Amino acid sequence: MYRSKYLTQEFVSNMENKYFRERKLEKIKGKIAIIGIDFQNHFLNPSRKAYLPSSQELLNRIKELYEFAKNEGIEIILTKHCHEENILARWWNDKMRCEDASTAILEEIEKYGKRIIKKNTYNAFLETGLEEYLKNKKVETLIITGVMTHLCCETTARDAFNRGFNVIFPIDGTLTQNAELHECSLRSISHGFGVVISIERLLKWLKQR
Repeated sequence: MYRSKYLTQEFVSNMENKYFRERKLEKIKGKIAIIGIDFQNHFLNPSRKAYLPSSQELLNRIKELYEFAKNEGIEIILTKHCHEENILARWWNDKMRCEDASTAILEEIEKYGKRIIKKNTYNAFLETGLEEYLKNKKVETLIITGVMTHLCCETTARDAFNRGFNVIFPIDGTLTQNAELHECSLRSISHGFGVVISIERLLKWLKQR
């Protein structure tokens, strides 16, 4: 699967025009938390084999959202992905050991996380205690951010919806290998699982709540 730099303002605007549904956003109420999925060297450091070419564009955009969240008391929960002897290791023919430097969360993102949970599948809810933690905090709505859009982010968004959480999925808050994969996720999520929106519009909405 080819990789390309695609997370431009033109791409974000085009996706928002196609998939944002304001009527769905109007229905979202309740306490909000942000999930930051796998902001790790493995994906975001140019020296790593799984590097995503639009990483810097993602980081520039996500920091604005995270700074706002920090100042407004919106909790940010980060995930750290590791796998060794499971189906993902067999599928990708690799290992992501938790103790390796490649799986470390970027320092510039880690500082925002109130809590870091470890996972070994695409799903941030599976055997991690995340659901219980969020429900104990009375969280009703999740903003899903991170990498990769069509794998861990989409899987987590779908499961969040199935567990009763409202889902907001920022177009420029997640990243994957190319525009085609990214759009496939946005199309599915907009249709059945969550609100697809730009960070710019999301921030305006959050400030008006």
